[in-house]
Amino acid sequence: MTDNSIEAIEAWFRRRGLPHFIEDYSARRDILTRASPFLTLVLLLEVFLLIEPGWPWWANALAVASGGALLAAIWAGVNLLRGRRGRRLFALPAQVGGVELLVFLLAPAAILGGNWQGAVSVVVLNAVVLASVYLTVSYALLPMLGWAGRRLASDIRDVVGLFARALPLLLLIVTFLFINAEVWQLAGTLSGASLGAVIALFSVVTGVFLIFRLPAEIGELETFASVERVAALVRGTPAEDEALVAGAILLDAPLRRRQRLNAALVVLFTLALQVVFVSALVGVFFLLLGIVAIDSGLIASWTAGEPRRLLELDGSGGRAVTAELLQVALFLAAFSGFYFTVSVVTNREYRDEFFEDVVREVRQAFAARAVYLGALAEREARGD
Repeated sequence: MTDNSIEAIEAWFRRRGLPHFIEDYSARRDILTRASPFLTLVLLLEVFLLIEPGWPWWANALAVASGGALLAAIWAGVNLLRGRRGRRLFALPAQVGGVELLVFLLAPAAILGGNWQGAVSVVVLNAVVLASVYLTVSYALLPMLGWAGRRLASDIRDVVGLFARALPLLLLIVTFLFINAEVWQLAGTLSGASLGAVIALFSVVTGVFLIFRLPAEIGELETFASVERVAALVRGTPAEDEALVAGAILLDAPLRRRQRLNAALVVLFTLALQVVFVSALVGVFFLLLGIVAIDSGLIASWTAGEPRRLLELDGSGGRAVTAELLQVALFLAAFSGFYFTVSVVTNREYRDEFFEDVVREVRQAFAARAVYLGALAEREARGD
């Protein structure tokens, strides 16, 4: 395998949201340095925190210019102290290390000067931004989300068909709940914050359920019984060339902790997008059913209060989109998402219809990793 082939597989891992499958994946080189343009932009934007609404425009302009000059002086001083020979005084770092991170965290606080409360807030904000950027770049969350979204878009018909075919019991249960007065008294009368908390609880419980289930699922996918199985799985990937699969392939290469977490996140993101889509379908269905079949008088009798009309649909006021209808639809959508997730992971029939298709993509990535690791071993043996 050539270096170009290895690089192609590594790029494929990144596009699939699996950068930790790359050997020697470095936090300093591959994560923080990649994020340095964004972190620099954040620093420059934070100079505008010096603007005071009560000041004249020229004073604010002078404050921003002074803050920018101070920030540039701090960075020039860091380059000077570190003896960056052969580089411009204001050059950005080739690699981000501890000193650069300290500048990102503390330089805005120095610019704010005597405003200690604002300085502490900015340091905390920068720490949160840094942690978020690290996680996003480290696990390629944006490429992962984009890939999962494209996969959902291409499989929408299959997802809808599966939902209608494999989970009729859910539709019966939820439809029964929709015409139940107690559900309207509960979900229809909740405050916005309480409804949000209920939906968040469903989401958290669903996430916790998947987090505890996925490691075992991933563990069953990472080894292969034969080279032929690997060759079949890597078709359509940069590792599909016969010359690649004919060489040394590591059939039993256990994942490291971060690699297993990375693979679990891919499955989690893919499944979560499809669950959100199914939940949205349920919510829209019951919103439309409520508009057609349930008038404002019935809603008033169920909730023991005057409905809060958001959109009138006829002159008599009988047909309307009400806050109560919207809340009940959201509540049942969240419940359906939870039920759907548990069913497709635990029920063998539903797994064959839905979940196995999700993990098949990860299985293919594991096969590509087996070829990739074998190629790296061959290159090392040759002394390249």
